[in-house]
Amino acid sequence: MSLLQAQAITKQFGAKLVLNEVSLALNEGERMALVGENGAGKSTLFKILVGELTADSGQISFDPEAAVGYLPQENILEEGLTVQDYLARAVGDLDQLGRTLAEMEAEMGTAAGSALDELLTRYGHTQEQFERRGGYDLDYRLDEVLAGLNLAELERTRPLASLSGGERRRVALAGLLLQAPALLLLDEPTNHLDFEALAWLETTLATYKGSILLISHDRYFLNRVVNVIAELHPRQREITLYHGNYDFYLQERERLFQKQVALYEAQQEEIKRLRQLVRQQAFARGGGRAPSDGDKLLYKAKVATAEKTASAAIRDAKHRLADLEAQAIEQPLGRWTVNPHFAPAELASQEVIRFNGVSKSFGARPLIHHLTATIYNGDRVVLVAPNGTGKSTLLKLVLGELAADAGTITLAPRAMIGYLDQEQAQLDPAHTVLESFSQVTTGSESELRQALHRSALFAGDEVWQTVASLSQGQRQKLQLARLTAQKANLLLLDEPTNHLDLPSLEQLEEAYRHFAGTILAVSHDRWFVERVATKVWRLVDGVLVEEA
Repeated sequence: MSLLQAQAITKQFGAKLVLNEVSLALNEGERMALVGENGAGKSTLFKILVGELTADSGQISFDPEAAVGYLPQENILEEGLTVQDYLARAVGDLDQLGRTLAEMEAEMGTAAGSALDELLTRYGHTQEQFERRGGYDLDYRLDEVLAGLNLAELERTRPLASLSGGERRRVALAGLLLQAPALLLLDEPTNHLDFEALAWLETTLATYKGSILLISHDRYFLNRVVNVIAELHPRQREITLYHGNYDFYLQERERLFQKQVALYEAQQEEIKRLRQLVRQQAFARGGGRAPSDGDKLLYKAKVATAEKTASAAIRDAKHRLADLEAQAIEQPLGRWTVNPHFAPAELASQEVIRFNGVSKSFGARPLIHHLTATIYNGDRVVLVAPNGTGKSTLLKLVLGELAADAGTITLAPRAMIGYLDQEQAQLDPAHTVLESFSQVTTGSESELRQALHRSALFAGDEVWQTVASLSQGQRQKLQLARLTAQKANLLLLDEPTNHLDLPSLEQLEEAYRHFAGTILAVSHDRWFVERVATKVWRLVDGVLVEEA
């Protein structure tokens, strides 16, 4: 049974075709991930499904009895509410179901006959919904969900406006999980979650009683949660389904790609052979050269013989060639993935960052306590810890945006910092891609466009798009483009894998692995940590612990 059906959805922004007659069905019990390159239209399709955008053509239908919950990629919580207000509103319809059950129970005392039968049927249906969505243990689940998302210590009287972006995101996710709708639509649900919260969410969603359609770039998460991968192709603007997890998708997609390559190459070889055959036979029919006067009779005889023996072969070859060209197999194209070119300035010093007794508190809350450590040239240090424990604070201390309460931070004399901000606050929404890129580097318009194209970040007219019109993933790529242009030898990366498409992540991780400088990164992406880090630091109650 399908909870959601999208049929022939088409969407165009100006001259740019984003979705071209895309169709998708989500069935009961399916946990489906929508994957594809940045800008392929994943979030656009999500917004059409939930009514935030209108399709140019096509139809969307939901099971009318299935409740739907949606987590957008960008925070849209009402900031006039407190945490408690928001969570109470989130489960409001569940409370209403409970009140409806109580009212029907009261009616049962007076109903009789067919009216009682009808009432019992409605009661059973409503009770099934209430039980499936956890109405009988709502108080317990509230504590469980908040603890699982590392929100147990959050003051529930705090205004949403006072929370960090990550905290607001987790509150929104908590509200959805408490609602427990039959259908969850989740756009990047793992953003702003630490390892502990990720593990809890994976277990929760892998055993979720409803259906799920999600977008995520967390490869471990996709392996452990989903059972269907729907790939949205950026060129064909259509969807291919793979019934399995992320590992299965990678293997099957590669198998199908290689099969398509083999079919294409075989067809091209056959077309080449047939064309050559037609040319050779045509040459043979012409005798290969003009005859002399003395050879005319012999020449005519040869032509007649050649035409008689070759005409059937030529005719068959031409028919076969026409059939192949009419049913030409499209050339399989490689993936358009980022190819960043880092060219860090030389740094002779072995010690790049030295922390000496660094401490930092906010009010009565200590985040970093007497941190003493050294990062050496060539190190790729990834800092992992739960949210709110001081990871981003440490980056801002190195940047000089915050001052330490005690201790010193010493940078190498020629250290040139490149900073990637997870909030993307360095990007002006009114600027075009080219204007934003030109803020951090010099060159003619042609040179700047070539640099963007060479890294496979932005090409053609994409450079004239405004930052405001870009998807989150495209903005992240713009930050990456600015980073590569600065020739920094010390990269400070705050959640560098957020919002990026899966093929780009693999290329980017490879670029970081070969970066001829030093990296200090904050990341909750377990795949990134395993592939990139030479050292893993963890903050435990403000104290730095280096993991083996």
